[in-house]
Amino acid sequence: MTKNAKKIKESVEVRERPIKSILKTITWRVIASITTFLLAYWFFQDDPQATEKATGVALAESGIKMVLYFFHERAWNVVRWGKMRVYVRHYNMIRRRVVRKMLISLNSSAD
Repeated sequence: MTKNAKKIKESVEVRERPIKSILKTITWRVIASITTFLLAYWFFQDDPQATEKATGVALAESGIKMVLYFFHERAWNVVRWGKMRVYVRHYNMIRRRVVRKMLISLNSSAD
């Protein structure tokens, strides 16, 4: 292993940020709530207040299940299964040395 190779840094395990879980929660809830509304409306279709009842069911279901889904998503984010480690190599030090050597050699050849 060369001297320069020791200066290379490798990192990191990739994880999702909580904001991504929040956005996934909201988009999923919109889809699921529309489905719940349509199903509840179908059950209450003979009732004159079917729309109000279906809306109430969909809203109650949305709030409760959004919170449950968020915690479910965060729990799965802790589980390591199904994730890959991603290594990022940083060559900044090597690049700086190469550029510095090139500049020095160009400067000395110009004299």
